[in-house]
Amino acid sequence: MGKNLDPHEARAAREDARRLEAEADTGEPYPDGTVIRRPNRASRMFNVRLSEEQFAAIQEIAERQHLPMSTMARAWLLDRLDEERRAS
Repeated sequence: MGKNLDPHEARAAREDARRLEAEADTGEPYPDGTVIRRPNRASRMFNVRLSEEQFAAIQEIAERQHLPMSTMARAWLLDRLDEERRAS
């Protein structure tokens, strides 16, 4: 499914991550508006039936964005949930 990064890009990304991690000041408070999430807590499974065409379209978009399909679909659902909550 996923595409491999160019080795030079992958190396640069790893170096950036190491640099940012080394520069991080863990003693400072989080900036205002930061939302702390605990993604590994117990969760529920949600199944959705899609046509082959719908599934293929979502899969294609996920591949273009270099994301797992489930991650992208979950983000879409959560974005919509936030919209609905703000509207009510």
